[in-house]
Amino acid sequence: MSAVRRPLIIAHRGASGSAPENTIAAFHKAVLAGANMIELDVRLTKDFHIVVHHDRNVRRTTSGKGNIWNLTLQQLRALDAGSWADPRFHRERIPTLREVMEFLLPTNVNLNIEVKTDGDPRKHTHFEECLILIIMEKKFEERALVSSFDHKFLKRIRELFPQIATGALYHPVRDVRKKPSTLCTGIGASAFICSRTQLRRRMIHDAHTHRLTVACYGVNVPQHFDKVLTLGVDAVVTDWPEKMIGRLTDSRYFSRSQHSIHHL
Repeated sequence: MSAVRRPLIIAHRGASGSAPENTIAAFHKAVLAGANMIELDVRLTKDFHIVVHHDRNVRRTTSGKGNIWNLTLQQLRALDAGSWADPRFHRERIPTLREVMEFLLPTNVNLNIEVKTDGDPRKHTHFEECLILIIMEKKFEERALVSSFDHKFLKRIRELFPQIATGALYHPVRDVRKKPSTLCTGIGASAFICSRTQLRRRMIHDAHTHRLTVACYGVNVPQHFDKVLTLGVDAVVTDWPEKMIGRLTDSRYFSRSQHSIHHL
C-alpha cells in the first residue's frame, strides 16, 4: 500500500461499536479515542425539539415505543436509551443536539449532523431554521457539516445560511446513475458521502475533479480501511474509531498531511 494522506476519522453515531449509538457515552468514547469528527442523526420531536436518534421509531434502541414525531421531549427523556446495548449503560438518555454541542464545545472534535426527515408526515416544520439557529447559538458554524439523504433539505440550508457546509448522501436506487458532482453541485454541497460497498474509483475521481470531499461509511475492519484509503477517500466513517485510529499508527501507510473539516 503506497503512502496516502491521513483520512479524517469520523465516529459513526459516536463510538457505536463499544457504546450505545447516539448517546453521550458513545460520544465520550469517540472523543477519548481521538476521532476528528462525530457523526450523529437528528430528528424533530412532536414539540419541535431536535433530538439525536437514528430510527423513526424508538423501539430498537430505547425502553419505549412510538415514532419520534409523535413523542414530546419530556416523553423521550423518560426512556432508557442504553440498556439495549448493555445494562451498564442504563442511565443513558436520548440527548438533544444542543446537549451534544455543549458536550463537544471544550474539545476540538467536529460534528457531522445527519438530518432524518423520512417518515415524518408533517409539512412546513421549519426544521431547517431550527437547525441553523442551534448551530449559530452554539457557534458551530465552522465545526459542523450538515448531511442528509434529503437533498432538498440540504439545498434549503445553503439558501438560508450558505456559511454552513453540507454533504450529500448517496442513495443506491435514486442516485444510481448520477455522478457525485451532479448530486452535489446543484444543491451547493461540498462533500459526497457513500457506503463502502457503493464506493467506486470513478466516483472519487469525479468528486476530486470538482473539489469535493469524499467520505465513506461502513468501514469497521482493517481490510476495508486499507481498501478505501487506496481508492483515495478523504474521510472514513466507522463504528470503531479507536480501532481505525490504531491503524493510523502504522506510519508506513500515510503521509504527514491530513484532510481538514474546512475542506468539507
